[in-house]
Amino acid sequence: MSEHVAVKDALQKWLEDLRTHPPQAWSAAELSGRASWKAVDTAVTDLAPASRRPDLYTKDGTALSGTVMIDMTGLGRVAEAFASGLEVPVEKLAADIAAFCLRDTPEVQTWVLLDIELPEGTELTLGDYRLCAASADDLVRLMPLPSMRRFLRPPSLDPDTLHGAAFLQLPRPDDSPYRGHFLLPDLDMRPERRHLDVLLTLQLWDPDHPLHPEAYFRVEPGRRSDLRSGAPVIEPRHDHYGEEVGESHRAYGYVVTDSELPTFTAFCTTVHTLVGAVRSRVVMKGNRRGDPTPTARALTSAASRLMRATQRTWGGTYVDEAEADDVLLDYVIAMEAVAAADGQGDSRRRTHQRAAALWDQDEARLAVAGVIKKAYELRSKYAHGEKEGVIHSKDGTTDTERLADIRRTAFGVFLRWLVTTDTMGEQVLSDLDRSLLSNRERHRVAEILNAFFTASPPATTAYGKN
Repeated sequence: MSEHVAVKDALQKWLEDLRTHPPQAWSAAELSGRASWKAVDTAVTDLAPASRRPDLYTKDGTALSGTVMIDMTGLGRVAEAFASGLEVPVEKLAADIAAFCLRDTPEVQTWVLLDIELPEGTELTLGDYRLCAASADDLVRLMPLPSMRRFLRPPSLDPDTLHGAAFLQLPRPDDSPYRGHFLLPDLDMRPERRHLDVLLTLQLWDPDHPLHPEAYFRVEPGRRSDLRSGAPVIEPRHDHYGEEVGESHRAYGYVVTDSELPTFTAFCTTVHTLVGAVRSRVVMKGNRRGDPTPTARALTSAASRLMRATQRTWGGTYVDEAEADDVLLDYVIAMEAVAAADGQGDSRRRTHQRAAALWDQDEARLAVAGVIKKAYELRSKYAHGEKEGVIHSKDGTTDTERLADIRRTAFGVFLRWLVTTDTMGEQVLSDLDRSLLSNRERHRVAEILNAFFTASPPATTAYGKN
């Protein structure tokens, strides 16, 4: 504990100096320019040499960065609180600083906040991603000075409001920790595209409840966390008397219960693997990898459209009137991408026939074909500028019901196509054509799908029975 003692003694003298002779400006430059800071600098340098913690030093590695140690950790605000007369536990502060210095350089990560509810302690690995329900302790550990929370501004990943929230975590091994301030926000209008496969996998589990990435964070565990785009939906929390007792993160209709967690895990693990396998298909040119295969291109197109439509659907079924026709178009293009990508013949006929062939029971086939035909009719009205469209339907079916049916069908077609193309490969569309005339081929398709739905059933019955 000698390093702890050295840090404590150095901090105590520096803090007392600031209390006795408060600076005019509480800037990192002025605070680290005090003669009393030299002892803190020495103690930190001894614990965290530039060879092990280059992120704490200037770019040339010759000097400890006062900006990192004072501004980024929050040490400046703690010093200001001490100078104002507040009782700052210097022993705990020293322990935080020592622990901060003794850590290895943190791995940069992206954290995506989702508006879904997961059981406490959920941890699921999907490729490079980790899906978890973060506890308050998990979020506190991200802070460089966790014992000093009450003296600091709430962090972007606030343990008080985001405990229990669902996050996707993605390592970024090619990135280095920031030095100093980073103020430029992420201006990408569709940041979900960077995480398309994993978000699609989660949405396929329950297409009835749209999933939304609310906020994106750049995280350096134990060092800093920055909000890059979006914002958490934080709402007042009330007790059983109706009195407001705080704030918490809002989760919507997408819920995974404790009893569902094993099935959810099996489904997502299997589907994410299937998505990755199909996406990675390429045409080989001798010994070189060439362009993506038709099924890989179809997956990319359909997945992008499905998730684009999802981002504009709220509360299960609500779509803004100004965007409803575009959402419809996304669903139609997604189904066409996977069922009519070969470009042979009439795309409308090929889409509804091949999509229907992904179901075994005649009743289900007729229902799927009917929904797709209606979707094409509505798309044509939209494309040709007619007044009647999704928003102005007059057949007694509400717009919400109409889009919800098309949504379920589009996600069902994609999932069933994904499962069958994993087995059938690039000839999946010709095999589906043959299944329309051959009982043997129809039975083969049914066997593939039955095996998947038995081993990895989704949360919803919206996909229908095979």
